Amino acid sequence: MTEKIMPAWVNFGRELRRMREQRGLTLDSLATATGYGASTISKYERAYRAPKRPFLVEAEGILGGNGDLLRRWEDAKKTESDPDWHRKVVKTEEQASDIKIWSPLIIPGLLQTEGYARCIFRDGRPHDTDEEVEKLVELRTRRLEMLRTMHNPRLLAIIAEPVIRARVGAVDVMREQLRHLLELSASRDMRILVLPADAPYHGGHSGPFRVLTSLQNTPLVEVEHASGSELLSDDRAVTRLQAVFGDLQIWALPPAASHALISEALGELR
Repeated sequence: MTEKIMPAWVNFGRELRRMREQRGLTLDSLATATGYGASTISKYERAYRAPKRPFLVEAEGILGGNGDLLRRWEDAKKTESDPDWHRKVVKTEEQASDIKIWSPLIIPGLLQTEGYARCIFRDGRPHDTDEEVEKLVELRTRRLEMLRTMHNPRLLAIIAEPVIRARVGAVDVMREQLRHLLELSASRDMRILVLPADAPYHGGHSGPFRVLTSLQNTPLVEVEHASGSELLSDDRAVTRLQAVFGDLQIWALPPAASHALISEALGELR
């Protein structure tokens, strides 16, 4: 029987293997040191099996990860309990070669700073504890770095001008967020465009969405709503929203002008 990869444990497995190899240890030598079988550790690294905490304690002591491995383990444990729709979105995101984002309400999650994300989660999840909010902030703000480490997809984000000019949190929070956008827009694999406030009525008024394209599969669209999001694979729905995104791209300011508008909004913050 063919073993299946457990998506929640892929990042943990990669980190475990990286740390082992960085210290010049083979599977057999780590197995001897921890008391766990080499085949078992191999399954942990390939995300075919989820390790228990006792193994983590042994591995941390030997590999000396300063808590890095523990954090990956805790992230994986949390992800295991994520709703099915979220796991599907994350898996699709990790397979995408191109991600196109339309965001008419807030800065897209992949592009958020910690301070901005913290404000969004605190207001949007009023019953969560501070600890739960902080975990969500960490997961969200590390997501772009993780994607870039894994396969570095090309990203094109179109953001409505009111989102750029809206005040989320204190002035320092918004200032940091706009500076972050300016830094990201200078990246070779990312484009951030602003849709001006005076653009005519367009299909994007129906709400935020993302078009995810991979080399292996047909494009999918993630449509966001108040309780999460859903993936659309229906050809007509995908084609329609791709056309909407194309119209948005036509109306959006070009990269240089978008950069200038973000800089202008940054300069107006007081």
